[in-house]
Amino acid sequence: MKKRIEKEMQKHPHRYKLHQYLKYARQWCFALAYKGKLYTLLDDGRIVKENS
Repeated sequence: MKKRIEKEMQKHPHRYKLHQYLKYARQWCFALAYKGKLYTLLDDGRIVKENS
């Protein structure tokens, strides 16, 4: 199931709200781009938006 969710979310990230995407993305990555912004997922559960 995790692999199916990962594929679906990576294919169509615009279908999900940010909190939904980050909740599941934590299972397969530590940093990700969502709608043109870079987010880092920390071990303590915090989400940090990178400024560039």
